[in-house]
Amino acid sequence: MDKIGIKEIAEKSGVSLTTVSRYFNKPDLLSKKTKEKIQNAIQELNYNQDNVARILATGKSNLVGIIFPQLHLSFYTELLNQLIKYGGEKDYSFIVYTSRDTKEEELSMIDMLKSYRVKSIILLSHILSPKDIEELDVPIISIERTGGNYCQINSDNYTGGKLAAEKLIKDGCEALIHINNGYYENWPSFKRIIGFEFSVKNMPNETIISEDLTDPYSEIASNAMSSIVDTLLKKYPDKKLGIFCSNDDIANMLQRDFIRKGIKMPEDAEIIGYDNSPVSDHAIYPITSIDQNIPLMAEIAINSLDTYIPHENVVSATLITKSTTM
Repeated sequence: MDKIGIKEIAEKSGVSLTTVSRYFNKPDLLSKKTKEKIQNAIQELNYNQDNVARILATGKSNLVGIIFPQLHLSFYTELLNQLIKYGGEKDYSFIVYTSRDTKEEELSMIDMLKSYRVKSIILLSHILSPKDIEELDVPIISIERTGGNYCQINSDNYTGGKLAAEKLIKDGCEALIHINNGYYENWPSFKRIIGFEFSVKNMPNETIISEDLTDPYSEIASNAMSSIVDTLLKKYPDKKLGIFCSNDDIANMLQRDFIRKGIKMPEDAEIIGYDNSPVSDHAIYPITSIDQNIPLMAEIAINSLDTYIPHENVVSATLITKSTTM
């Protein structure tokens, strides 16, 4: 079969070559009806676009690299869903990697992405320092990562932690606990710990850090959470617990352990997660969570691809009350 090109697509759809070119390069300029005509012609002709040829011809790429630390947390999977949604509306395609263990491996992975001539890299991994990122010769959009002279999208973490504390105090919780799987003080997410601890400083409180909770779907994490709950119940036998978790997955794991041990929510204990990810809605008892507006984060990231300016975007945090609090 002869190779199908935009000339054949134009003839089949009854539009000009210029219009077909716009369909591939600037689809926002076309009406919905025109795009549907071209799309139908593409399907009938069984046309597959040669992206490499397109990049070489135009000098522009519709490929975007994304590097996640991992994908088993609901925040990352939902963010990826939203990036694909908003990116698809602008004809972007994505190459997705999960982070490597060392700086050298991470830089090698970035070099691989650059070899595909990606338009930009959306970075959630925390392997590289701000200085390392600034030295990369590709536009970087970071999400919930250490700041520097590049485009950043961060949640208002301090307010998020403060909102969680204020809600638990208002509901009459007598011992205020924060559970986290680990942090570095230069991570934006560290501010949610600061916001929480500052707000509960005059009440019985503690922060529990356990790296064993990093993969919340592992047996190691389940055992670690069970041990944490046993310790808290012994330490605060006559107090209503108010527990703020660093993400919804840890909050969901905590809820499951409470259910197994007969702890009533929200009467005996209250739980607040962070992210307002889908797992918070689909838990046995929907989990009250700090919403950092994942769709807006994704939308800002996609819009920044076209108008890249090094600066920090701070997305507001709000409390979404569900079944695990009053």
